[in-house]
Formats: sequence, C-alpha cells, structure tokens
Amino acid sequence: MTQELLACVRGRMPGRAARTVGVRALPVVLAVLAVFVMAGGGQAASRTAVAGVPAEARDSSSGPPVVLPRMDCAALAGQDLSGTPGAPAVIGSATETISPVGWAACEVKGTAAPQIQFDVLLPTTTWRQRYLQTGCGAFCGSVDIFADATDGCVPLTRGDFAIATGNGGHVGVSGFDGTFGADPQLRVDFGYRSDHVVALVAKRLIALYYGQGPRYSYFDGCSQGGHEGMTEAQRYPRDFDGIVAGAPASLLTSLIVWSTGWHATANTDARGRPIMTAAKLPALHAAVMRECDARDGLADGQIDDPRACTFDPRSLRCATGSDSADCLTDAQVDAVRKLYDGPRDERGRRMYPGGEPVGSEANWARWVTPTATGAPAVAEGNGTNALKYLAYPSARPTATLHNLHYDSATFRDIHRQAGIYDASNPDLTAFRAAGGKLLLWHGWADQAISPYGTIAYYHALTERMGGTDATQQFARLFMLPGVAHCGDGQGPDAIDALTPTVAWVENGVAPDRLIATKRQDDTVVRTRPVYPYPTVARYDGNGSIDDAANFAPTPPPTRYEDDIPWLGSFRSGYEQTCGWHDGRWSCTLAPRPS
Repeated sequence: MTQELLACVRGRMPGRAARTVGVRALPVVLAVLAVFVMAGGGQAASRTAVAGVPAEARDSSSGPPVVLPRMDCAALAGQDLSGTPGAPAVIGSATETISPVGWAACEVKGTAAPQIQFDVLLPTTTWRQRYLQTGCGAFCGSVDIFADATDGCVPLTRGDFAIATGNGGHVGVSGFDGTFGADPQLRVDFGYRSDHVVALVAKRLIALYYGQGPRYSYFDGCSQGGHEGMTEAQRYPRDFDGIVAGAPASLLTSLIVWSTGWHATANTDARGRPIMTAAKLPALHAAVMRECDARDGLADGQIDDPRACTFDPRSLRCATGSDSADCLTDAQVDAVRKLYDGPRDERGRRMYPGGEPVGSEANWARWVTPTATGAPAVAEGNGTNALKYLAYPSARPTATLHNLHYDSATFRDIHRQAGIYDASNPDLTAFRAAGGKLLLWHGWADQAISPYGTIAYYHALTERMGGTDATQQFARLFMLPGVAHCGDGQGPDAIDALTPTVAWVENGVAPDRLIATKRQDDTVVRTRPVYPYPTVARYDGNGSIDDAANFAPTPPPTRYEDDIPWLGSFRSGYEQTCGWHDGRWSCTLAPRPS
C-alpha cells in the first residue's frame, strides 16, 4: 500500500496512466463483517475543533506542534467503531510499519458495510494534527494511497499527515470493471458516499489514537479522485478544510457515457476496426505543433491555450490511393475532426462541453487508439462498462457502444443518473462559509477528460459565487500547458498543489502561482510558473525559456468564452440521496448542505 507514497516526493506518480484504469491498485486484505451502514449523516461533527490548541496561524512548513499517540497501535484492532455516526465500521488489522520515506506509522485497515474498504496511516512520532485523504482512479475498486500533485511537499514526506484512502465503495477487478453498478447501494457509495464515510471513520481513528481529532483536514485527488474532491466540497462541505482536485471527472454521467463513448465510436469503422492507430499519432502531433506552437509567442514545444489554434487535419491528407505513417486517410481526417469536436446530438448540440484539445494527440495512444496487444482502448473499456452497469437505473449487461444513440432523448434518459454521480453544483456557499479552500488544476493536453469541462464549471462557479475576485478568495483554477491526464505529456507536469493549499487554509495565503517542473530521467529540464486562470505566463525575453524565473504573469491575449453551451447544465438542487426504506430502494432530492 505505502509503495505509492515514496513517489509522491517527486510529485507526478510514475505509471499514473496505468493507475488511472486501476492496474496498479493494491488489494486490501481484511476481515469483512456485515454491518448495516445508514447513508449520509454525521458531517456536522466531521470538522471538530481541537481543545487547547492555539488558534494563531502557523508557518505551513512547520505546522502545528507534534502530537504523540495515546495508545499502542495493536490496541486499535480491538476498538469498536460501530457507533461512528453515519459510518459504523469494523477494523480488520492494525500493525506498525515504516513508510517508504522513513517515518514510522500505525497502519489500520478495515471496512464499512457493505464494501467500503479503507486504509489509514497514523504517524507514530511526527503527526502535526493534519489529516490527508486521497482519492482513487477510474471506477476504483481497490485501496491505493496515491498523493497527486505533491512534488517536493515537505509536510507530506516529513510525516505531518495522518493519511487515509478508500476503494470507492466496492471491490473491483480493474479500472474497467463496472459490474458493481448492478447493486444500487454500491452505485451510491461510488457516486457520492464512500469518501464521506472514510473521512468519518479515519477521523474517529485519529481521535482514538492521539486523544484528539485533526486540526486541519485535506483532500487530494485527480480524475475520479478529483470528482471525489468536488463531491466533498458540494455535498459534505465540512469534511475538509482544503481540497486539491485535479482533472476532475465532475460531469461523471456525461463523461463516462458520451465523452468516452464518442472517443471509441469516432475511431471505429463499420467493421469494428480502429480508424486512427498509434502509428499515425507522431505525425499528427508534429503537424499540430508546427501550426500552433508559436501562436502564444514562444516556440517551446507546448501550447499555452489550444483554443488559440484551429488546426485542420486535412492538411495531412494522404495522396489519392496512398497511405503511410506521415499522412491521414480521408476516414482518419474525419475521425480526428470528430475527436477534436466532441460528442453531439442529432441537432448538433454538445453532449459534453468539449472534445480532445488540439495538442493532445501524442497522448491518445492507449486512450483513443488500441494497444499493440489488441486490447481495447481505455475509452472503449470505460464507456462499455458504464453503458452496461451505470448509465441506466438497472444494469443492461448486453449493451454495447454500438447500441448508443447520440440523440437528445437518450441523453435525457441517461442524465437522470446525474443526481447520484455528478459533482456539477456551482453553489459552494456552505463550503466557503465553513472556511474551505479549493485548488483546481487541469492539463491543457488532457486526452481523457477534456479541460473545457473544468473551465466551463469554473465559469459557472464564478458566476454563482459573485465573480472572479470573490471566487478566488476561496477557489482557484490552474491550467497546465502541454500536460496530459493527471500528469505526463510534453509540458512541465510535476507540481506541488498541497503545500500552497496548506498555506491557504492555515495562514490565509492564497496561491498566486504554482511552479511546474519537467523531468527526464530524474533530471530537471524545464520549470514554468502557472498562474490562476485566466492569467498566463509570458517570457520576459531574458535568459533560458526553461527557467520559471524568466516568466511573468500577464492577462491572456484573447479572452475566450468559457460558458460552453451543452445539453447539460451547472445548477443546484439536482443531487439525490438514495437508500433502502421499508425494503424498497428509493431516491429523494438531497437536502441543501449547511
């Protein structure tokens, strides 16, 4: 479990794309005991003040004073968590361990019924009253502590945090596995409940072990983990003081059906064969860079904002009757155009707020195009599983993407599940009132979750919360040029978003920039500043273009319309709370958080 923690020292986790579909996830071995768990509840007590701790702000590099355990690690295994409000749980094991970065910890594993597995690391000599919960990826299904966007985060590597994570509420086989969706309770746990339950249980364990709960609580996740962070801010605004949400799958219903489905079908011919192959991607990306790279004033191998370039793939059209790796056939030109555009209904209306960003082509391998082994692309696997087990009120295990009709009636039918899955509510009044801080980040070259969806949500957020200035008091968005899904890509992709979030929460210092780093074989080859959206970094004309010190913040040369029309919406009051009542499964509108 703790193997992933070592890599957090360098920020972007190695093999992140593989972990996104769950293949790196590690199984949790624990004793599973059937305990009835009531949905919801308990969030009012989830952020508890620590008696006797001074309230003055402290330097986040040092943090609050160290608190030592009040009991032996092994004794936690005998503790009764059945009375935890909203989240009765059973401890499977409690053992002493050493983290890969050297700090000693008590590791606690357990489960909350029916299948919410959790893993908690409690530092034995270094805890500074901070709690960090991390998210999972794709459809989750296993427990894997994975700290995204923590490049050089000293408080994390020093052992300041008690750390926990969960499996997304169900036991799965891989990131493609959506079979859990046949059980309505597991759907709900995946959609909105499991992370809240893990937070309640972990804070209860912290209070038992140290004699006091955490003074500050944080959440960090990317992709599905980013969706989990956004869900927490919207549904359970008192669970966490600071949330780092990267490339959030916030519009989950439309993402896992329409966006991923479109990625797969747009690249499949009538005989079921891929139209674009990985062999064509280098030439396509090179052509895009020739056309678009210098549009931002600097030819540096990355595109600051893909909206500044309208690349036409027909410029790479093969001569009649020919086909080679450096050109595109007519069918491939059409497929690339569809991928850039994104899913549309029968009247040409968007079914998701955007498609593949120009400049992301080098990242399409394995996501859009199949692997060399012939295994389906990630988009096809995720989209097919979503259609079978998550898209409709009950499972349709024989459904395929070929059965999916891109029309407004089908969109409305599937969108009924948004009340369970989506985190698209722009009203963060309760989160702001609780003192919460939200740091959003997204790669401009993300091939899996379009950055345009995050920009559209942030626009809705600023509109609802009083404009840009008022919103940036508690929520900021950072867009990373050339960065793929949750890392990798061509641009500097290693960032520390956690340390500035800690400073924001504990000292009131809002992040005015992040420093992104690009490494090759552990050698730093480029650093760049990233400023709160829409501000961009511009080269000052002096020194190396690979040194962040030679860039300054500037307004964008063109202000694009961030309000992207699509068939869905960003609104309040759509969320549902579901559960068993008198032997029947039912859903009602969720109460407004407070």
